[in-house]
Order: sequence, then structure tokens, then C-alpha cells
Amino acid sequence: MKKKIVLLLICLLTISSLVGCSKKEEKINIGVSFGVGEATRWQKEKTYMEEKAAELGVNIEVRLNKTDTPLTQTEDCIEMIDQGIDVLILTPRDVTNVEEIISYAKEKNVPVISYSRTVLNQYVDLVVGYDSYRLGQTMGQYLSESVYTGDYIILKGDPSDSNAQLTYDGAMRYIDPMRDDINIILEEAVPGWSRELAKEMVIEAIQNNGGNVDAILAPNDKIAGGCAEAVKELGIDHHVVITGMDAELDAIQRIINNEQDMTISLDLQMLASTAIEEAVLLASGKKPKVNTEVSNGYNVPVPGYLITGIEIVKQNINSEIIEKGFYTTEEVYGN
Repeated sequence: MKKKIVLLLICLLTISSLVGCSKKEEKINIGVSFGVGEATRWQKEKTYMEEKAAELGVNIEVRLNKTDTPLTQTEDCIEMIDQGIDVLILTPRDVTNVEEIISYAKEKNVPVISYSRTVLNQYVDLVVGYDSYRLGQTMGQYLSESVYTGDYIILKGDPSDSNAQLTYDGAMRYIDPMRDDINIILEEAVPGWSRELAKEMVIEAIQNNGGNVDAILAPNDKIAGGCAEAVKELGIDHHVVITGMDAELDAIQRIINNEQDMTISLDLQMLASTAIEEAVLLASGKKPKVNTEVSNGYNVPVPGYLITGIEIVKQNINSEIIEKGFYTTEEVYGN
């Protein structure tokens, strides 16, 4: 009888041990949904996330949803949740239209990290992104200190992107006090962050202003490129100060060629890696790292982890872009 009891206990301990091992061996599954456009940054961030996930030994599936086909972004997210992800990292196409995604994730007990673009009017477990207001301040300060008087064009980003408004608000902290000294000939949003649309808007505004402009607040490098093309095609014979953001290669080259004046370098690798690290903490039932609270229209602020960028002008391209490995000397300057 005693032998039977001992054998039974050994069996139970063995089974318990095996179950415990299988649980330890279960990997964390992270789902990522980018509802984004054609900017080159998103492919880079996808790669950085995948590299960080491999380093931490977790599974990851990243879906770059540029056109809502073959699945909409909502369908993408629901499918990944049904497949058993532990955390959803979400960059929404429309920050005001994600209720179905957030509600389904909550129903399935899947934490949601709002990445790069802040979800509005919904509670999310964490916001990971850039301090868009401070980035806007950087651009607005540069423009205000470069052009004290004259004709200004103020462009906002896509109306459905909450970062666009924050960036604009930050920039206007410096530009608004100048309204008595400058003439704002255009102050509009650019739907879809469209380079071509921005170019058309700028050309029309300049033509309606007798062919003159002195400063353009462009909220990213894609739009800055359209603005630079407009200025060149119109044959404006004086320098027009143009801002930008994202430190895209063609923007760096425009700065070298005096066709754009500044951009902002965003450490995409740090941002992407932070999102994966935070996702692992949430999936493990641990508290995420938080350095601020974000007011997103929900009735209470949501926790956030925000980082800032670096202003890039001609004088620091070598030290901040080439030496830090963003682009090579050949890529920036050619042969």
C-alpha cells in the first residue's frame, strides 16, 4: 500500500513538473498592426521590432496595413487577437475610429499599446511614442528665429492623426506671438500626409500671394519635399526657410543643397525596441515603464512613455546622421 502511495506521489510530481516546464516554454506572442502610409520609417520600425523580439525570445507578427486590403486594419487586429496574441501594439490609421479594436481586445483580455500615434477617446494600457508637442516646438522655434517677418505657410499633418495636432500646437507656441509681424498666406491640414497635395496647396497659395513666400512650416519630410518642389518650380529667387521631421535621406540631401533648412531625427530603433520591451512587461503581468501621462480625450489620463528627437541642420549632419550610422557618407553626399 505504501509503495502504491509513493508511486502515486511520484507520478503526480512528475506530471506537475512536466506541466510547469510546458508553461515555462510557452513564448509570449506579440501582434503589431501599422495602419500607415508610404513613409520609409515604418518598414524600418517593423525590422527593429522583429530584431528586438528575437533578442528577447518572443514571437511577433507585424502587419503593415497601408490600404485596408486584403483585410481592414480592424480585421487584421481581430484576427491576430483570435490567433492568441498576448499584447497588441497598434498604430491606428484613424486615431478616432478604433473603438471596435479596443473593445475586442478588452473582451479577450489583451493589453493594447498605442504606438507612435495616440488613440483618442479610448483607454489603452500604454502610449509609446514621441513627444509630438515638443517636436513641434523645435520646428516652430527654428522658424520663428529664422524669419522674423514676411509671408508664412503653416501646414498641419493629416487631421486623423493626433500627433499632427500636437505638433501644430507646439509649433504655434512660437509662431502665434508673431502674428502681428508676419502674413500667414496658408494655414491648412494636409490629408493623408500627401506630398503631392501639399505641393499643390503651396503652389496655389504662393500664386495667390503674388508669387512670394518666406517661410514654410512643413510637419514632416514628405510634405517638406513637396514644398521644396513647389518653391523650385515657381522660380522663387530668394531663400525660403522650410522645416521637416523624420530625417529621411532625401531631406538630408535637400538640407545639404539649401532646399530645406532643418529636420528632426527620430531614434526609430529606440522607439520600436521600447514598444517591444513594454509589451513583454505587460504580457508578463508586470508594470510597464512610464515617464508621463497622456491626455487623449478619455476621462482619465493614460500612462505613457515618450521620447524626443534631435534637431538636424547642415552643421551637424556628419555628427548626428553619418557618425551615428543612420546613413553612410556615400548615401548622403554621393560619390
